[in-house]
Amino acid sequence: MKMTLLAVAAAGLALAGCAALPRSATRIDQEGMVRTTLGNGMKIVLVEDHASPVVALNVWVRTGSADEVEGEYGMAHVFEHMLFKGTERRAVGEIAHAVEAAGGNINAFTSFDMTVYHITMASRDVAMGVDVLADAVQHSTFDPGELTKEMEVVVEEIHRGEDSPGRVHSQTLFDLAYQTHPYGRPVIGTEESVRSFSREQMLDFHARWYVPNNMIFVAVGDFDSQSMLAEIGQAFEKAEPNPELSHPRQAEPVQTAARAEIVRRSFQQTQLGVVYPIVGFEDDDTAYLDLLGMVLGAGDGSRLFRTVRERDRLVHQISASAYTPRDSGLFFVDAVLEPDKIEATLLAIEAQVRRLVAVPVTDAELERVRVNLLAHEVHEKETMQGQARKYGYYETLASGPEVEKAYLDRVRAATPEDLRRVAERYLRPERANVAVLLPLDARPDLTPAGLLVALESEPATTVATPGTELRDGIVRYTLPNGLRIVVKREPAIPLVALRLSFNGGLLVETEQDQGVSSFFAAMLERGTEQRSAAQFASEVEGIAGSVEGFSGRNSFGLTGDFLADSLDTGLELFADALLYPAFDPEEIERRREDRLAAIERREDSLAQKNFELFAQELYPEHPYRFPSLGTAETVAKLGADDFRNYAERWMHPSNAVLSIVGDVPDGIVEQLAELLGDWKGPEQVTLPARDIPKAPTEPRVASLDKDKQQVHIVVGFLGLTLGDPDLPALEVLTQILSGQGGRLFMELRDKRSLAYSVTAFAMEGVDPGSFGVYIASAPDKLQEAREGLEEQLARVLDEPISEAELDRARAYLIGSNAIGLQRYASQASLLSLDELYGLGAAHYLDYGDSIAAVTLDDVKRVARRIIKLDAPVVAVVE
Repeated sequence: MKMTLLAVAAAGLALAGCAALPRSATRIDQEGMVRTTLGNGMKIVLVEDHASPVVALNVWVRTGSADEVEGEYGMAHVFEHMLFKGTERRAVGEIAHAVEAAGGNINAFTSFDMTVYHITMASRDVAMGVDVLADAVQHSTFDPGELTKEMEVVVEEIHRGEDSPGRVHSQTLFDLAYQTHPYGRPVIGTEESVRSFSREQMLDFHARWYVPNNMIFVAVGDFDSQSMLAEIGQAFEKAEPNPELSHPRQAEPVQTAARAEIVRRSFQQTQLGVVYPIVGFEDDDTAYLDLLGMVLGAGDGSRLFRTVRERDRLVHQISASAYTPRDSGLFFVDAVLEPDKIEATLLAIEAQVRRLVAVPVTDAELERVRVNLLAHEVHEKETMQGQARKYGYYETLASGPEVEKAYLDRVRAATPEDLRRVAERYLRPERANVAVLLPLDARPDLTPAGLLVALESEPATTVATPGTELRDGIVRYTLPNGLRIVVKREPAIPLVALRLSFNGGLLVETEQDQGVSSFFAAMLERGTEQRSAAQFASEVEGIAGSVEGFSGRNSFGLTGDFLADSLDTGLELFADALLYPAFDPEEIERRREDRLAAIERREDSLAQKNFELFAQELYPEHPYRFPSLGTAETVAKLGADDFRNYAERWMHPSNAVLSIVGDVPDGIVEQLAELLGDWKGPEQVTLPARDIPKAPTEPRVASLDKDKQQVHIVVGFLGLTLGDPDLPALEVLTQILSGQGGRLFMELRDKRSLAYSVTAFAMEGVDPGSFGVYIASAPDKLQEAREGLEEQLARVLDEPISEAELDRARAYLIGSNAIGLQRYASQASLLSLDELYGLGAAHYLDYGDSIAAVTLDDVKRVARRIIKLDAPVVAVVE
């Protein structure tokens, strides 16, 4: 049984550092365990463990806040505090001092069903530890002055709880779910009740409950059992039992209608909780409810996390668990979210709860949670106090370790049908209790009745809008979540290419996180919540496919290429990488090493450094200045949280376009809608505000000394944006200068032997891109090479361009474009990116015509628009 943080807060566990007592998977080895009962009724559990010279000593009192009567609410917790405030033999502070002086620690906690006092210390001082515990629980003096002071301390603890959103919200849920049973009262009590306590009441409470037949002494560690038994027997030999001991509690009636409540406080946080009444600790269904809670909401692989948080982006946090105390417990679903997402989240939670009944959990899901639950068997044995707490828990709430054995047997034998059955039996809408904690002024329209309406609403179906046929068989669809899907059927070859593009890339990076886009994209193919990196790669390779992330200056995304016969499997893998990336820390470290090595190698790539230097000088305040890999400093700091935040900001269907090209089957859009239709996000994603770069008004020169055998020079200018009508003319101008038949090659390499490599480039972007020329030359030809570049740029402005040059450039561009479009992957990339950037999915079909239409006047016009020789940006690496 795992207790959510919400449930822990509600239970009011009293001391800092005291966690809830979850049922874990430790199998108690009864060989070597001593279980006995003293003549006065006190139970003793001893387990020798000589792995470390440490001993854990616990006294479990089977009384908690649920045993209090009118006028005592909160007394069990105050009582716990007072037992450290002096005994007949030890003054105030001496109990803790004695234990700490021996290198140990002492603490306590109170819950609904028990109060526990525990010491962990070196085994050499175990006799003193036994004496301290026995003295505290039997002989506390309850000094009136100390009681007055300690009540003030507890009142401050109550005030602290009132300032805690989690505590306020959880208490609201318990109040709502337990309208008769004492679990509805706060363990810690109220200020009014605590201030009313007298020493006489405390002494009466002690006489009634702190009796040997209501206590269990548990010891685990490095000791001799016979000696330990003698120590304990001697310490408690004078304790007298209470023959009238009983624990009457008023049962909670069966709930027959859903309930809802809204609480408003001066908090910034909004919380939503849904709880269902379930069984208590010893019921056979506890094992199945624990497993069900883990399937639904424990960890990043759980259904609620993967859907409501990661896919739908409705919540900041969400979890589910079963809380099973002595009497009937609760099944929790709790979330932290924004006020405007309450109804949608409630609907999504209920949809997942209904799915547990309609669709049994898979064998893989069950096995995952079973392994994790049973793994506690090892972890609980790691410390002496962990073991002692376990044994005390089972002795206090049940008949002992044999109950845990039965519980673990049920865990190991549980089937999907067992989980479906308990979901159907307990998680019924009419038994739901819904509570919302809101900031004071948030959602004045929200009412309890509105919450119940949302709880009972049917989830919407996911259907794409009718397709809009564009041209040449290109059809565009839009899912209700905003995802645009562009389909082009090309059945000639049994291949299918997918390209999913998002606005982002360098445009959303900052000085502090540069490199995050490309690192993030690389992690999309490195494992999911259900598949390790090795398993994911193996499954992709097993169908001869590929799934890879990509990132650029204006976008990022995911690519998939599959054989048509393997498309179903490929789509499932593609969706898994998209919706449930793992961001596994070990994989992050592996990829970090690769990227840091690539950044280091970049220092030896002088041409690359030259272009980086040029970008930094051209875009001093704009993110286009960042290298795609980032820097060693930024990459060293990036981690899983950064990637999750990146996904949460930018990886939304409304910010995306998915293209699919190839031998596409009928029904592909319906298939994609089934896989991706429930993927949610904001209706609109806005890129960060940034200053649009402007052309320099004076020369800018940057240099970098690498002391190498070649110098690298870029002379460039601010370029054009995507969709600029002058873009085709700029491409033609770039090609006139480039290639083996271009001016730069002919003039600077063939005629003047200034370089092996010389070219022109043009890069458009969402914001203005760049245009320029590049040369690599000998160091002693630096000046001549730079002047040669500038001369050729001046010629473009001052001298005529021939028809032959124009024809050559246009023919090359049109022909190379057609060659590239042979591949489905190239078509898919253009479809996706052109639609994403607002050009329209069919934009690329006009490329040939737009290039063919460029005239000499167009080339001259764009040259004069872009090339400003009085204000170039010059980057030199030598």
